[in-house]
Order: sequence, then C-alpha cells, then structure tokens
Amino acid sequence: MSSTIGLIRKPKQRRAHKSKAPALKCCPQKRAIVIKSFETTPRKPNSAKRRVAKVRLSNRRTLNIYLEGMSFNKLQPHSVVLVRGRGPRDLPGVRYHAIRGVLDFVALAARCKGRSKYGTKQRKSTEVKKVLNKFQKYRLLQYSCRKNYFFRSYV
Repeated sequence: MSSTIGLIRKPKQRRAHKSKAPALKCCPQKRAIVIKSFETTPRKPNSAKRRVAKVRLSNRRTLNIYLEGMSFNKLQPHSVVLVRGRGPRDLPGVRYHAIRGVLDFVALAARCKGRSKYGTKQRKSTEVKKVLNKFQKYRLLQYSCRKNYFFRSYV
C-alpha cells in the first residue's frame, strides 16, 4: 500500500481499457479482402473442423477470421467480407467473425431460427405453409409407420 504523501505527489492512475478487437480500431465492423480460406481444429476438449479465412482489412492489417454457418462455400481469394469482433472461444488466434449475408459472404437460405446471425431474410407466409405442409406429411407418414409396426407386433 502506498503512503499518503506518495499518493498526494503522484495519484494512482486508472488502467487503460484493453480492446478485445484491436485491429478494428474502435469501429464496429470493417471491410476485408480474403487472402485464403482453410479449415483448422479447435482447442483441447472440442474436436471439429472450423472454417477460417486469412483476410486483409481496409487498414492493411492481416488477421484470421471465423466463417460461421453450415452450408459453407469456400470463399475465393479476392472476395470481400465484412468483419466484426469476438471470435470463437476454442480457436486460438482467431478474434473476429465474418458477417453473413453482406458483400460476398452469402446468407444461409434454409434458416428459420437465429436468422440474424446468418443473414437470412424472413420467409413469406406461403413459403412457410409449404414447408409446414411437407413437415406435417412427413410426420403423418412416420406416425402411420409406427402405428402399423405396433399393430403388427402385438397381434
């Protein structure tokens, strides 16, 4: 603990806030050009293949970004993406996300829940009805198969 006289001479200074996305320089998003895209594996308890791309930001900094979503068409070099902060926890050295549905990074088409993450537009009611009708037909078929199975097994 400092002495009172020492604190009067030189008061304690607050620590400066350390940014979690330093390459963005206080901007919410930045545009980037893809240099190459590849797959990596995550840290110890998890195992998968995560899609990552090496990009060059508009301020000339090069960094790795995470490409979110399932139906993933590998981004070609020179395609343009929009980058935001906060990458996945289990990928070391990846601190940024690519935003889907903006610029060259296409949105996911068949997405009903969590659409804002994947850049999907809201479906029209007719499209939703068609999808629901297909689903209901499938459920009925499944139910009838089960019913027949139980009838056969107990008779």
